Formats: sequence, C-alpha cells, structure tokens
Amino acid sequence: MRNATRVLLVGLAAFSVLQFAACRQQVQIPAEFQLDDLGTFQVEAGVPTQNRGTGSLGDNPIDIGSGTMLLDPASITFTPADGGGSKGSINQQDGGEELVVTAWIAAVDEVDTVCETGEEYGPFTVTLDEDNQPTTVDPDSVTLTQTTIDLINGGEFSLCIEVVSTLDGTVTIEVLDFTLGL
Repeated sequence: MRNATRVLLVGLAAFSVLQFAACRQQVQIPAEFQLDDLGTFQVEAGVPTQNRGTGSLGDNPIDIGSGTMLLDPASITFTPADGGGSKGSINQQDGGEELVVTAWIAAVDEVDTVCETGEEYGPFTVTLDEDNQPTTVDPDSVTLTQTTIDLINGGEFSLCIEVVSTLDGTVTIEVLDFTLGL
C-alpha cells in the first residue's frame, strides 16, 4: 500500500510539472520588428537583393524560451517597375507571380557577414495575385533556433533579408512578426 501511495504521489507531482511546462509554452507574446529602410528592395526579376542592419525587439525584462518568425502578406507591398503591364523575365509559376523572402539573424557585431553566417529562416514564398498584391505566404511561420532566442534575449542583433522576385519592381516589407514563448 505504501508503494502504491508513493507511486501515486510521484505521478501527481510529475503530472503537475508537465502541466506547468505546457502552460508556460502556451503563453505567447507577439512582437514586431519594424524594418523601415531595411524592408525596401529594388528588385530585378530573378536577381537576389539583400538588405542588412541591426535592431532589437525592444526592452524585454523576461527571457523567452521559444519563438517563431512570421511573414504576413498584409505587411508586404509590391509595385511593378512598369506599373504591372508586362511579366518578368523568368517563368511564371502556376498561381501567379511570386516573391521568395529569406531572413538571417546573427550577433550584432556580425552585421557585415549576417547574410552568409547567420541563422537562416525561410525561404518564405509569397504568392502575388493578378493585381500583384501578396495573397499567401508559405510557410506562414518558422521556428526560431536556440541561438536566435539567445540573441533576442541578449538585446540587439543583426538581420539580413533577401528578396528574389519574378518581376522587376519595388518590394516593401513593413515588419517581421514574432511570436515569443516564455
């Protein structure tokens, strides 16, 4: 009987710890990284265009333990170089033209090499409709690595964003969205 009671108590304690850990992962904090000039790209069809810089997700007194990066089509605009009348110089995909967006994150002092050495996120494929408006992003989010989580917890980091378009024009990405778990 004593053994059964001990097993029951250990089981309840373990269950409580697991429940607490699960609740901790359910607490999600949205955060935005405003791209400003870092988010404007003059693109030529099929040619990768990169911007790099530094920033932070603001003052966060709580260390995060997990997170995802999201790219929302509503935060992206595309203006064709010719006003939208002609198609780009590379083959169209079924379902319209597209943008391919990739991001890299590294330590703040690695801003000159972040595009080559940072933690890579994406590529995100952004599908454009017949009016060249972004409609979908695939995948809509990616999981952050522990290295990136440590950089976010540490404050400032460097960021590289690359855009490859099937059309010539201007791409503007206003923000990168993050969902951070405690």
